[in-house]
Amino acid sequence: MNVIVYGDFNCPYSYLASQRADRLIRSGIAVDWRAVEHDRELPATGLRLAASPVDWDREIAEVTALALTAERAPAGPPTVVSNTMAATAAYAEAISDGVADQLRRAVFRAIWVDGANLSSGYEVRRLVTAAMWPPEDVTDQLASPDIPSRLIQDPDLTRITRRSGGTIQADGGPLSTDGWQRIRRWRHDWLALPGPIVPTVIGPDLVARPGLDGLRYLAELAGAGSTRARLTAAA
Repeated sequence: MNVIVYGDFNCPYSYLASQRADRLIRSGIAVDWRAVEHDRELPATGLRLAASPVDWDREIAEVTALALTAERAPAGPPTVVSNTMAATAAYAEAISDGVADQLRRAVFRAIWVDGANLSSGYEVRRLVTAAMWPPEDVTDQLASPDIPSRLIQDPDLTRITRRSGGTIQADGGPLSTDGWQRIRRWRHDWLALPGPIVPTVIGPDLVARPGLDGLRYLAELAGAGSTRARLTAAA
């Protein structure tokens, strides 16, 4: 079974969809998360909440009401609505590096839990580094400072660059052709749907379920997946 989800990092409903996607993944259901930008006209440095036309209080209240047990709703709207071009590019590149799910969670957490403004590519690069190169245990280096870190020992300069957060360009665009093509394809396919809404969920039946219908569908699949996992364990 494969499930496609189109989501926007700035969307509180997509944040909830991301948590439900993780439940599916844990139950053995493959999720193809595709990052899109609902509003590409945001200022490069983000948009102050006071200038945003979105009714954030209503959306946050609705997401809070929809959240199930163990799901986390945003505590409130962000102070600054991030320009998510860099975050979307980094996520597209993270697929090539095998850390897409980790980075997706980190971006949603930074925006909706930490209240971070991720408009800057440099802020996004920190999340990439954390996903690709977790902190090392420096005990050995403290005892013997001449022992180099594992990163320094890596002979692949391209991998070192990417693990250091260098998966996006200085302007926030993707670094590779693969990343650029993913973003272009995701947006093209999303805009081709009957009404580009985030999140939109497409199940194995190829039916597009936008917005709240998509969230309900993910919850139903997660429940079915949990039941299947329990039955498999019992068997």
